[in-house]
Amino acid sequence: MHDSHVDRYLDGSGRELQARSGQLELRLPARFDQLQMLRALTETIMLSADFTIDQVIDMRVALDEVATAMMLCAVPDASVELVFRYDPAQIEIRISSMLETDGAFDGNSFGRDFLETLTDSMRSSSGAFDPVRNGYPVTVHLQRLRSEDDDR
Repeated sequence: MHDSHVDRYLDGSGRELQARSGQLELRLPARFDQLQMLRALTETIMLSADFTIDQVIDMRVALDEVATAMMLCAVPDASVELVFRYDPAQIEIRISSMLETDGAFDGNSFGRDFLETLTDSMRSSSGAFDPVRNGYPVTVHLQRLRSEDDDR
């Protein structure tokens, strides 16, 4: 795991705010028994960075949906790689894995619509078939902006 520097900043009155900036990278086996770790990690990072509980829950559910879909389609012995980037304005989570299919997050499926309601931005990409790893590299980017009142 990699955790970069932590920044604190001042609001207009000179008070120190607890919002932090940083990055954490993690690689886990693409197995369902790892989902609890992903949920807990998402919650811990976001709460530590002073996101609201509603924002934390939304991103935890969104990450769970993406990771579960990836684990269902993962090639044997694949891993799930996550990068969490957070700053005073937002959190971005990038989830990548090697999948048996490249269309897991394409189109207007219910799952994609659901993810878009939980996040401020969701996009996916896939690379060309990798014959060595016998799958398609797929990446999903989730973003949630920080807001004072989270009325979603």
